[in-house]
Amino acid sequence: MTSRNVTHRMIEAFRAAMLHNGISAGADSLGITQPAMSRLIADLQKSTGILLFAKSGRTIKPTEEAHALMAKVQQSFLGLEQIIDFSDQLRKQKLGQLSISTIPSIGHSIIPAVVRQLREKFPDVLISLRVASYIDVARHVKTRQADIGLTADTLSLGDLETVAEFSSECVCIGTEKWLDPKAGHIHVSEFAGKPFIASTGTFQTRLDAWLGANGVQVDAMVEASLFQSISDLCLEGLGIAVVDPMTAAKHQRRGGVALPLRPAIGYTVYATAMSDARLSAPAKELIRLVAAASSGKHITPTHESMT
Repeated sequence: MTSRNVTHRMIEAFRAAMLHNGISAGADSLGITQPAMSRLIADLQKSTGILLFAKSGRTIKPTEEAHALMAKVQQSFLGLEQIIDFSDQLRKQKLGQLSISTIPSIGHSIIPAVVRQLREKFPDVLISLRVASYIDVARHVKTRQADIGLTADTLSLGDLETVAEFSSECVCIGTEKWLDPKAGHIHVSEFAGKPFIASTGTFQTRLDAWLGANGVQVDAMVEASLFQSISDLCLEGLGIAVVDPMTAAKHQRRGGVALPLRPAIGYTVYATAMSDARLSAPAKELIRLVAAASSGKHITPTHESMT
């Protein structure tokens, strides 16, 4: 026999045995008997001319050749899984589903309210939400696990396309301990002497350049990776910070102080999809709602809200 006699069922049995560390366990995972599993493995070894499992004491262990073959098999099954994911995505779109993948600064601020509004307008549409890193958002869109990806950076990977972008301005947050709630804004020069809570992400690089361009050094004794965590720290009275307008609006609703910055520093939200995707009505409504919610217009001057 030659390798041309190898069947998908043989490969499936081999993979199950490798993944479950044994022929018996592999058989259970496939719902077949151990003798049937053993026959499939034996047929695969005969077809390939390779010894895949060898006795070691009272157990049977995979050979080096089996591990090498498994690496190739996994690559093949990964491609198959992507095809299955894509097929599942097509089925869900037909049934009515909107899959969203977003970075935390967006997912933890405006998205809950956006999802509520989507559900009100499209009650029969299943909405799937993932909050992930920038890289994972790109992966979710590229593998069609998400219809729309929302980030604060453009995703320039292969067939990904920016379908909308919304520009606004960053905001300074804190509490009345460090910020005057009656002020119309805060100038960057006023950062001097105030404890500063920094970001550990790429946003901090932009912020450092903005501070440097304005000749200001900050006293950063605390840092955090998520804007939501930075807001939490500010609410504890630990200092001031610069965050996106969506986090700032939520911070203000939680009792904190949020002030516009002078000079301004921009913040842009990007909506991304596959270039060959046709946006559904729920996806288009999502983009409209995110545009409205990310504008920063929901930040209310404290002295106005008190009148």
